[in-house]
Amino acid sequence: MKEEINWEPWNEYMDETKGHRKVCGVDLIELAEEYGTPLYVLFGAIIEKNYRRYQTLEEKYKNHLLSYAVKANTTFALIKLLSGYGAGAEVASEYELEFVLDAGVPPEKIRANGNCKSRYFLEECIQKGIVINADPEEELYTINNIAQRLEKRAKVNLRLAGFPFNNITAPNIFTSGKWSKFGTDLERARDIFRRVGDLNCLNLQGLMVHLGSQIADTNAYSKALSIIVELAKDARNAGLEIKEIDLGGGFGISYLGKEEWEKTKARIKEEQDFTWRDAPLGYEYDLGSKKLVWGGEEFYSPLTPDLCIKALFDGALRQELEDMGSPLLVLEPGRGMVGNAGLTIFRICHVGTIPGGQNIIHVDGGANCSSQNIIMPEFLHRIEIINEVRREGSFDAFIAGNLCYTGDLLSRIKTTVKGKPEQGDLIAFYDTGAYEDFLSSNANSFPRPAKAMVTKDGKHRLLVRREEYADIFHRDVDWGSCLS
Repeated sequence: MKEEINWEPWNEYMDETKGHRKVCGVDLIELAEEYGTPLYVLFGAIIEKNYRRYQTLEEKYKNHLLSYAVKANTTFALIKLLSGYGAGAEVASEYELEFVLDAGVPPEKIRANGNCKSRYFLEECIQKGIVINADPEEELYTINNIAQRLEKRAKVNLRLAGFPFNNITAPNIFTSGKWSKFGTDLERARDIFRRVGDLNCLNLQGLMVHLGSQIADTNAYSKALSIIVELAKDARNAGLEIKEIDLGGGFGISYLGKEEWEKTKARIKEEQDFTWRDAPLGYEYDLGSKKLVWGGEEFYSPLTPDLCIKALFDGALRQELEDMGSPLLVLEPGRGMVGNAGLTIFRICHVGTIPGGQNIIHVDGGANCSSQNIIMPEFLHRIEIINEVRREGSFDAFIAGNLCYTGDLLSRIKTTVKGKPEQGDLIAFYDTGAYEDFLSSNANSFPRPAKAMVTKDGKHRLLVRREEYADIFHRDVDWGSCLS
């Protein structure tokens, strides 16, 4: 990776008026007052810029498809926006499938993933000619049986795992190694090639891998693509034509600058009172070296999507793909498309200290509306008090949500904000465009937040309304009957 940048995407969109933070020309205080808090905000200008960066693939390898990973942010207006640019969609349930079809995404641009797809999901994909990334191996036989009953021929890619990579991302979001619930072992692929011909309602047309999420090193992609190219040659020898290679998603984004991130990792390892309960968040004990080694996510990525693509295709791989007939190359970006295009606004309820003496900020939303902190306890964001950005000094604190359990923390690592926060302040968590509401719930019967978008022309509108009392309890049959 010869070319790298210190990616600070928000700076070019930021301004302030009378101490209020403005992004893309819109006062964030105005948004909080109109739509309430907690509040998710997406920015159309940043989403478009991210898409254009991925679309530089057109210059490197023309036969490609960008299929947005819907799970990253399942919002109708967002899917419509990306579809209008030409993107497809990657779906992991029949519900996501119906959603993207309603948004107008053509079936030929949809890829179906999941390690436990329902029969209905598979039936819908087969009926509509949608490519299914078969996972695990046993699903090939299920798909064939369903296609036979429907008198259809299913389009299938074989999802692979067992790649020889270590510590390319955190274990919870590494999906292609030896310890993975996803995919078929690479070592089994050649045997499958020999036997799949007996499944007369399957068209095994491609190979697929999703390495994982928040991967900051393109070398893993290069190695994975090289392995798949060799497997494609073996498939051809077995009488199969590989027309598609799906590299999944996972390109990382930067939540912090390079120096800040390296300093943070060092402080986690060396300092007491820097992490909650002094836990070495993100570190693992290596039996070989008998040392703590970083095994968590990398919150700094040296490459933007366009530079990732440049690094991937400036070598011999492009020629190898062209030599095998230029198969369709599919990328399924999710976080890389929207992660740095959103922020979340909370209101501060209290500022104080815990019994151990450390500062703590209490905000009006918890882990039920900030999923990343559940998936990755070491998660970090750039955080700012947005109603008074001119305050002097700094304040180090943990940040707690409003749910009734101790683990409900939005930051288990001490976070520094500019100026001393006060009750009633509004605080923004940046880079929350992906997976922030992935595990959203009505914990403690709180409503799920609203979601707004700031458009390219500097206007804003509501995308998803905040839940109300009836929305929270509408599935409770006895409650509903008492109202009738």
